Amino acid sequence: MKNENENKDNNENTQNIKHNLKRKLKNKIRDYSVITTVFFVLTDRQVFCAGITFIFTVIKNFFVLQFARKFGFTKIPIVKIDNELDKKIPFDPTKIKTYLDFTSFWITPLSMLIKTLGRKKAKPIVIDFLQQIKFTYYSASRVYKMCMTTTNRPKYYKNFYFRLIHFMDPHYLCVPSLHIAVVVLTWSFYRELFSHRLEFTQEQKDDMLNQLYTEAIQIGDAVLYVKQHSVNCVPAALYMMTFLIEPFFTPEDGIAFLQNMLTNDDLPLAVQKELKDYMYFIYERFLLVGITNDQWITPIRTWLKEYCHATDQSELSQQF
Repeated sequence: MKNENENKDNNENTQNIKHNLKRKLKNKIRDYSVITTVFFVLTDRQVFCAGITFIFTVIKNFFVLQFARKFGFTKIPIVKIDNELDKKIPFDPTKIKTYLDFTSFWITPLSMLIKTLGRKKAKPIVIDFLQQIKFTYYSASRVYKMCMTTTNRPKYYKNFYFRLIHFMDPHYLCVPSLHIAVVVLTWSFYRELFSHRLEFTQEQKDDMLNQLYTEAIQIGDAVLYVKQHSVNCVPAALYMMTFLIEPFFTPEDGIAFLQNMLTNDDLPLAVQKELKDYMYFIYERFLLVGITNDQWITPIRTWLKEYCHATDQSELSQQF
């Protein structure tokens, strides 16, 4: 009888929590402010430590790494990673805001958790995510420190956003794409989180995951439309994340992600299929080679060497 009463009380508490969350939860994750997370990072010692180590990792392994190469302080080889298929994707400068939204894409869900669960419950989740995204940046930098990659991006300076990108990003870190890696990490993180959290209803979980996935695909498309990445960069990032966050992002998830990309009406269906078939092939190749290697980076290194030989850059393949 006592156990029945305890179960009843627990069920009532869960229902009360869900009822309160329903009142607090906004319709869109994007309705939450980035400032909420920034304020939390600045006002909690443990979260601040996690945040500052992440920022340091980004500065060291993204900005310093590129500018050190740009100004000749390092001699890391830079491979041109363009593919002929990239020409079939039209340059679309209107997608630049979507491309730049990838930072707020992973921050606003943290703000949602802080607002709905409260600082105490949200704290370990925020720290966990910051540690995971830091590890993602560090892992990608292992490739960048071995071999940098670039594409022939348009010299387009007609609005502030493109001028900012060209100023802040020397464009040497294309494979693997951090944009793809981060959006995949974010969606996978919340799918796993929601699988064992009782505070949200299933309808709320499904809605939020759908929002995240839809925007992740939009950002994935944008990296190709604004010519910051090649079709070669996307499968490399998906492969990396398949290994880094296994089993939370599976090969099936990677295939589905590619399947949902590039479905815009401005691309003929035949072109969509050609682009996706190529990315499927590269992704599956990485996976098959990766099965026989303990180090996930080996298949990317092997592929980059082969790409150098296939694109008249053989001399670079001897440098990494």
